[in-house]
Amino acid sequence: MSKCNFSIDFTGSAEPLIQKAQAAIISKGGKFNGDSTSGGFIISTPLGEVSGSYAVENQNFHFTIEDKPFLIGCGKIESTLKEQLLNNM
Repeated sequence: MSKCNFSIDFTGSAEPLIQKAQAAIISKGGKFNGDSTSGGFIISTPLGEVSGSYAVENQNFHFTIEDKPFLIGCGKIESTLKEQLLNNM
């Protein structure tokens, strides 16, 4: 059962955002596998790994966080992903 589900709206094409996310995740030792329609990721944190998937529909990323450290809340994951994806667009 997933631990978190949320959506992030964006404007323009999903492709540059996907490329930005992929580069950021890999540069920090995580794993990313996906394209402009869907994919999965594992993000390393000091408290453990956050793993999840995404799907793109229209101008929305739909995220499902499948596993996360107990001490990292869904709101923190959502706000961090939103900040990383949408800053400097």
